[in-house]
Amino acid sequence: MTTRANPAAVPAHDPIALSRRLYRRGNRLLGPIAFSATLEDPRTVLQALRVEPGQHVLCLASAGDIGIALLATNPRRVTAVDLSLPQLHLTELKRTAVAFLPHDGYLALLGASPGSRGRGGSPATAAYQALRPELPDAVRQFWDGRLDMIDAGLLWQGAVSRLATLAGPLWLPFAGAAPQRTALLLRRVADGAHRPLCCPAPVDYPGLATRADRLVLRHGDVRQRLRAEPAGGIDRFALSNVADWLTPAGWHALLAEVVRTAAPGARVLACSRRRRLEVPSGLRERLRPDRRLERTLLGADRIRYFRSLTVLTVQGRDSGGTDATPSARGART
Repeated sequence: MTTRANPAAVPAHDPIALSRRLYRRGNRLLGPIAFSATLEDPRTVLQALRVEPGQHVLCLASAGDIGIALLATNPRRVTAVDLSLPQLHLTELKRTAVAFLPHDGYLALLGASPGSRGRGGSPATAAYQALRPELPDAVRQFWDGRLDMIDAGLLWQGAVSRLATLAGPLWLPFAGAAPQRTALLLRRVADGAHRPLCCPAPVDYPGLATRADRLVLRHGDVRQRLRAEPAGGIDRFALSNVADWLTPAGWHALLAEVVRTAAPGARVLACSRRRRLEVPSGLRERLRPDRRLERTLLGADRIRYFRSLTVLTVQGRDSGGTDATPSARGART
């Protein structure tokens, strides 16, 4: 995911503020795209959320892969939010590719098929030229100026992947409490071993293409996005590791907005690289964790980027779902 809080609201010595500054500086040095491929396992997200057909899902746009994977559940709408315009341009490129390119063209565009990368005139570049007329103007202008990234293989152009390739060995002495997991992550990111996880399977692709227009992109902070949403209008929340970029107070405020905008029985997935996420005492009657499922999903996760997963179900005030009115629920058709 890509999000940040107001730097003025966080003390300069705060480690979260330091992480944000390093993140932004790394992006400036290595390019505009932080994440070119998801560091979340789409299978984990789908199993945690259990999306039902016709539901409204909110997620972080990031590299676009999770939003696209969610289309396989036949949702009414997937709202993908991000503060980074380049990440949204990447997500829109992938969304449009799903709508207009065949599966092999999609893989070629991203540099995920053998021989798709090259030095000019590659299959990746050819796929982009075929897709180019279908792109929105701002997205087309962005990628027209970065054809070298497409030619080199988009899945390998994110700052995280490039840092892992260039400086991965230097990070291992600072891996902290999980050196084996960190080493595994660096190997997977650097050599592309997890790339197939971020690309739709051929069997799912036709359904994704027919639903591509249900993935709606929104530029901004996820908290601001939720404040603009009506009460009871969202069924599922895929929050990635947004909490890692927020102060505890910011995380608690976000959860309060989740509760307000959640439909009865809504499900929430949040991840963290830093810590186990806690629900504030004032919301514990409304947000019920599923610790057994969390442990199962974390153990089976194929990417293993996160140290903790938090799966929550939103309860009504009387645990019967009466907090949202029938009219509000029925209006979401």
